[in-house]
Amino acid sequence: MFILFCLIAYAAGSLNASILVLQVKTKKDPRTLFSKNAGTTNVYRILGVKWAGFVLITDVGKAFVMSAAASRFLSVPALLWVGFFLLLGNRFPCFHGFKGGKGVAHLIGFSLFLTPVFTMLSLAGWCAGYLFFRLPFAGSMVLVAIIGMGLTRACRPDFMAIAGVIVCMGFIVLNHRSNLLALVPGYQPMDVSKKANNAP
Repeated sequence: MFILFCLIAYAAGSLNASILVLQVKTKKDPRTLFSKNAGTTNVYRILGVKWAGFVLITDVGKAFVMSAAASRFLSVPALLWVGFFLLLGNRFPCFHGFKGGKGVAHLIGFSLFLTPVFTMLSLAGWCAGYLFFRLPFAGSMVLVAIIGMGLTRACRPDFMAIAGVIVCMGFIVLNHRSNLLALVPGYQPMDVSKKANNAP
């Protein structure tokens, strides 16, 4: 049953809402525009708040349903590893050439079922991080830290569950490595201005 849910989670994560929405609306690929990331923030840059909200709700909802369904058959430690496969599918989607998003929305949805209070706090943390640093990824790092604390609190003292939390959090941070490298002096960051892209 565990392997089955891991496979289902990977397939669900591989259905990238931002890529599908852009293909329908503009016949373009978010992975070729602005930050070149297949995620909510990039959809906001391209199509605006309405479609960004749709993508966010779709990804969060999909992950929440996955978490709720798996919880009926699996323990919390196993559930966290199913969550990792959901993130893995989002990052390396088999339906989109194995190049996807960074997994933040999926993490929010999956964690919302396991630790709703900390997940809601993490959204406030994202806003605070963004307002302070003026960088979306900084908000995401604050969000991940808060969710990580919530998940750790929910699954302690189980070693496998803690390991699952660490792997999921580390995976999200690793997915943002280009953003982190952009803070290093001398590193040439990507240009996400509208002038540098052929936006619709």
